[in-house]
Amino acid sequence: MKKTGIYIMLLFLFSWHFASAAGEVHLIARGPHQVVVGQEFQITYEVNVNGENFTPPDFKGLQVLSGPNTSTSSSIQFINGQTSQSYNVSYSYIVMAENPGTIHVGTATISYQGKSYTSNELQISVVKGNPNTQSSNSGSGNMSGSQGGQPQGTGSNGTYSKDDVFIKASINNTHPYLGQQVVVTYKIYTRLPVSNLAIDKVASFKGLWSQDLLGNNTTLSQEHETIHGKQYVVAVIRKLALIPQQTGKLTIDPLQLQCSIQVRVQRQRPSGNDPFQDFFNDPFFNQNVRNINTTLTSNPVVLDVKPLPEKGQPADFSGAVGDFRLETSVNKPELSTNDALTLKVTITGKGNLELISPPKVNFPSDFETYDPKVIPNIIKTNDGISGSMEFDYIAIPRNPANVVISPVTFTYFSPADKKYHTEHSDTIKIKVVQGKGGGSVVYTGNAQEDIKFLGKDIHHIESAPYDFIKANDYLFGSTLFYAILGAIVLLLLLVIFLWKMNEKRRANLSLLKNRKANKVARTRLLKAQKLKKGGDDKVFYDEIAIALWGYIADKFNLKQSDLSMDSVKEKLEQKKVSEATISGFISTLNSIEFARFAPGNTKDKMENIYSEAMDAIMQAEKSLK
Repeated sequence: MKKTGIYIMLLFLFSWHFASAAGEVHLIARGPHQVVVGQEFQITYEVNVNGENFTPPDFKGLQVLSGPNTSTSSSIQFINGQTSQSYNVSYSYIVMAENPGTIHVGTATISYQGKSYTSNELQISVVKGNPNTQSSNSGSGNMSGSQGGQPQGTGSNGTYSKDDVFIKASINNTHPYLGQQVVVTYKIYTRLPVSNLAIDKVASFKGLWSQDLLGNNTTLSQEHETIHGKQYVVAVIRKLALIPQQTGKLTIDPLQLQCSIQVRVQRQRPSGNDPFQDFFNDPFFNQNVRNINTTLTSNPVVLDVKPLPEKGQPADFSGAVGDFRLETSVNKPELSTNDALTLKVTITGKGNLELISPPKVNFPSDFETYDPKVIPNIIKTNDGISGSMEFDYIAIPRNPANVVISPVTFTYFSPADKKYHTEHSDTIKIKVVQGKGGGSVVYTGNAQEDIKFLGKDIHHIESAPYDFIKANDYLFGSTLFYAILGAIVLLLLLVIFLWKMNEKRRANLSLLKNRKANKVARTRLLKAQKLKKGGDDKVFYDEIAIALWGYIADKFNLKQSDLSMDSVKEKLEQKKVSEATISGFISTLNSIEFARFAPGNTKDKMENIYSEAMDAIMQAEKSLK
């Protein structure tokens, strides 16, 4: 048997070299003739060679959901002592039609050995209706397959039903009491291999306090479950503890999960009596799979939260719901005055632990107390939240005495027996001995009778000199009050004055630029004249241009970015400058540009341009005065 297997493998490898893909190249497009609006379906392009540069059509009128998903298959036939091979590559797209009508899918192309090959076109009729499955027949080969322990699904030809892969949300109690802990679990049920799981939209928990029970655990534990005779692989993808914060009906919105559903494509069974047919259809050799990206949505969950019973509710009940125990301890039973005492109160159990309020501790009135330090120790399990809450109370006795602290009480409601329970600690006895320092006066209220004398004498009496304050001595209406008010008014007037001065200065700056426009332009022309004598024509023309453009900018207070032939003409026309002067000015600007590139005597051109510029500014200045 072992030798037979070796011979088969050797024959397979030997035959592979004799395989031939010779013959005509075919690129065939396959797709359904009719689909329903909103239905996902598949379009596949198959080619019988290993080509390059596959170019799909534009899929106009279709929404591409996934693709290209590439798969390759090959088969070997051994008939009458002769070996032959067939080769096939498919490029598949999952698409969806959004509107009814007829869609024409254009051609795809592929290159092979320097030649380009084109597929056939597809015509698909889109009708109104509801698709029965999440994806549709595409006309390609059959799909099978379980992988990595996944059960085999029912999909074929690229289809899978909503019963093959789905998410289900379940809760262990749909009628909890207010504050009672419940656990909601989200499970994925699949009969097909799935991958790339990512929560796209988390469920909202309005009116509920939530706590994640899985944490950062990225490994999903799997189990098998049979539903209506079908076997599923089941995995918990999310689990939370929820505590209702209000009564009535509360809805947990659905959770959305994105994933890739993997289906395996089996090759078409060739006709004839092929002894290797079953051998090469074995899943070990048949690795043709297709991934379909989809979004799964869980079912909503509705809670009907009941109020806590008012009958028998103790006055000190603060909202604890569950099953709890109370323990107390002190760090030392004997201490000196002004030393710190730590009273530890621990509540252990299961329920809304993190929402429990600190129990009230009745320390003696001469103890200086502080807010308790809260130390949570929460344990997350599949059944919910349990653990303990520790409250550390710090108190400092100020006087020696044998102190008795009354028992600490804690009341909670138990949903198990629907009753209120009160836990009591033991009486706490503390011996306080005299330390350094004496007694003190403790104020326990606002009235005079609430002042208690502690110790042998009244301490902390302030001695002279005393800082007396005259009765009915108020700031309002005094001389100082009116002085401050007058200073504020003067400061406001000063700010307004400075702002006006700044505005005037800016206006004067524009006027100053306007008045000096001619002078600045003439200064630049004199500079240009020196450049003319030196024969530097490029810099000469630049200086002439700056003189003319700068003159207009200063005269009309324009930015450099706003200067153009049209803006110059517009501003001069607004000032009612004659047409001859405007034309001369514009002509001079154009002459400067032409002179840079026009052939001829450079010296003569520079002289002419200089004269034109001087004349243009003189004429404009006369018209604008």
